[in-house]
Amino acid sequence: MNKINFTAVWLLLAASFPLLADEKVDSGDPCTVVLCMYGKLHGNNQSECSGAVSQFFSLSKFGRHGFDPWKTFIKRRDFLGGCPTADPAVVSDIMKRFGKIRG
Repeated sequence: MNKINFTAVWLLLAASFPLLADEKVDSGDPCTVVLCMYGKLHGNNQSECSGAVSQFFSLSKFGRHGFDPWKTFIKRRDFLGGCPTADPAVVSDIMKRFGKIRG
C-alpha cells in the first residue's frame, strides 16, 4: 500500500513539472517547490531545482533576537500549502526535515 501511495504522490507532483526540457522551472510555484524539496528529501539534488530550493529556504522570519525557527516553519508550511495537488503527508515530511532550519 505504501508503494502505491508513493507512486500516486510522485505522479501528481510530476504533473506540475514542465514537460519540455527547454522550459523554465517556475521557482515561485508552490507545487514546483514541493516537488523539488521532495527530491531533496530523498537525496535527489537536480540543477533544475536550485531556484525552487532557494525559494523555499528564502522564506524565513526574523524576530528581535534573530532567526525565528517557529515563525519560519509556519511561513514555509503556508507557502507549500498553496499547492492543491500536494499530498499533506509529503508536505509534512518536508517540513519535519527542512521547516525550521536556516538555509
